[in-house]
Amino acid sequence: MSAWSKLGLRGRLAISIGAIIVLAFGAVFVVVRAQMANENVVIKREEAKKAPASGEDGGEADESARFSTIKDAQDDVEKTFFFIGGAALLAALLASYLLAARTAAPLRRFAETAAEVDGGDLSPRLDPGAAAPSELRALAEAFNHMLERLEDAFARQRRFVSDASHELRSPLTAIRGQLEVLARSEAPDGVEVRRVEGLALAEMARVERLVEDLLALARLDEGVGPALQELAAGPFLRDLIRSGGEQVELGKLAEGTLRADPDLIAQVLRNLVDNARRHAGAGGRVSVSSAAVPGGLCVRVDDDGPGIPPAERERVFDRFHRTQAARDRTSGGSGLGLGIARSILVSHGGRIWIEDSPLGGTRVSFELPGFKPEDKSLLSQ
Repeated sequence: MSAWSKLGLRGRLAISIGAIIVLAFGAVFVVVRAQMANENVVIKREEAKKAPASGEDGGEADESARFSTIKDAQDDVEKTFFFIGGAALLAALLASYLLAARTAAPLRRFAETAAEVDGGDLSPRLDPGAAAPSELRALAEAFNHMLERLEDAFARQRRFVSDASHELRSPLTAIRGQLEVLARSEAPDGVEVRRVEGLALAEMARVERLVEDLLALARLDEGVGPALQELAAGPFLRDLIRSGGEQVELGKLAEGTLRADPDLIAQVLRNLVDNARRHAGAGGRVSVSSAAVPGGLCVRVDDDGPGIPPAERERVFDRFHRTQAARDRTSGGSGLGLGIARSILVSHGGRIWIEDSPLGGTRVSFELPGFKPEDKSLLSQ
């Protein structure tokens, strides 16, 4: 490794600026010496023209004396130039070193902050100072923005792991408690065994749904794009809705072709319908309809449940978030369904939102691009 490569930014800047100053000083000195030599030649020529024809010996002596005086003056100029130039050169080298140190100081602080971040602490932020150049301020702002995003991502990851652990522990704890109660009885009757069996199967089904949701989120977080296909939107939605049970009402469906991933869109609709059925409760109403809109297809899932307060309509898309009504129900979901639905729709270039339903409860609507209606005059305005 060369000596230059071992130098830091401060050393490289100081040497570079110093080299430029030395070269400039040398160039000025060469120009001055050349000018002085040219003036010496001109003076000698002029003196030769003015010399009298008689008294050549005396003239030569006077010329020699005058030339010696000029030579001494030139030597004095050179000495003065070297003295003043040398002092100016040393001052310039010192100033270049201080300037390089001042320029490199924020970068050293940046490196120290980056080392702290590498050690696992995401709280430090770069502060270039008010007098820092605009380039350093832009670098600090970009770095701080990256740290904020990383800190938020790690916080969400820790919260996700904590929530997932809690959701998995709850059914396992319930199963263990039921089995311990059953084990205390020396001769449990068939009714008790079947009761514990039903509870254990219900909790295991809950664990299975949670694991499937976690796997779906993991695949979506990996950034795997949807496998788009041409679908007949009407029959596709109609088959999904009919397979959802008698509680789901079939509203008006838009006919046309939709370019989407059938498996992922089916998962979205199943999540929304299951969520609507839980909120509507036994005997409640759930309706699914669709309509062509400019630029895509809008699918609406309505229920006559208690609804979702406006303040929570955006938060329900957060992972593991559940409204208070959902938490009070023993059949409440894990809080992942709407988050999965949004991730799938975003991967398709669509969107999802919540509003009031004509049935009195909640309407969850989502739009998908790439829909070609059979009758374009039916586009919703």
